[in-house]
Amino acid sequence: MKFAFDAATAVTHVDGAHWTAQLDPGWTTVGGAPNGGYLLAVALAAAEQVVGDQRLLTATAHYLRAGAVGPAELEVEPVKRGRLTSTVGVALRQDGTERVRVLATYGDHEALDGPAELSIAAPPIPDPADCLVPSAELALRLDAHLALRFDYRVPAISRWVGGDGPGRARIDGWIRFSDGRDPDLAALPLMADAFPPALGELVGPTHAPTLELTIHPRLAPGPGWIQVGIESRQLAGGLVEEDAYLWDSKGGLVAMSRQLCLRR
Repeated sequence: MKFAFDAATAVTHVDGAHWTAQLDPGWTTVGGAPNGGYLLAVALAAAEQVVGDQRLLTATAHYLRAGAVGPAELEVEPVKRGRLTSTVGVALRQDGTERVRVLATYGDHEALDGPAELSIAAPPIPDPADCLVPSAELALRLDAHLALRFDYRVPAISRWVGGDGPGRARIDGWIRFSDGRDPDLAALPLMADAFPPALGELVGPTHAPTLELTIHPRLAPGPGWIQVGIESRQLAGGLVEEDAYLWDSKGGLVAMSRQLCLRR
């Protein structure tokens, strides 16, 4: 069975450094533009074609312009090839215009893997069965079809499900693919960007387009739910940062991310 995420992030080699992809309408955010984490996942699907069996350590995407549903071209540039780490650049273009620029570093997982000596534990929140399911109605009215690609569960306190909110710009919750696909390293950049802005828990519904997103995958996640904690700490000059932490079903920290967003 080919899951929706795998089909939507598939890339086709054209020649040399050039690849193509078809950006799927099922992964859009507010306004109908493809989600930033989804665009990053597509770019990384092309980047990983040139790094052999090295594993993603860090990737940063700069969003130059909004993407659009439809064909995309990807130019992959190996910046450094090394035994321990390799770095790859990817330019995602549509209609001859660059939309996203990604720089990613991959590493030898056998040399770099090891037991955690210092880690961030997942905060206690209700189990998925004891949380509420947010309605996708508003998201779909705003053309954010990404809401249908995931199952979400959030505590009843969340403003997302009609609660009073936590009193700060923070969302805690659970996420998994709605078609039963288990999480993996390829999915983590998208899962880190698949929740509404944490700022909305403090100020109400808001739109926060991403200027830059950095993801640090730490472990390959186990099957099942991913617990997510997302928080913003400063809003100034119309800019807000957002930090996300992702833990797998065994409680292991599998990824961290930070993004800088515009508040709209």
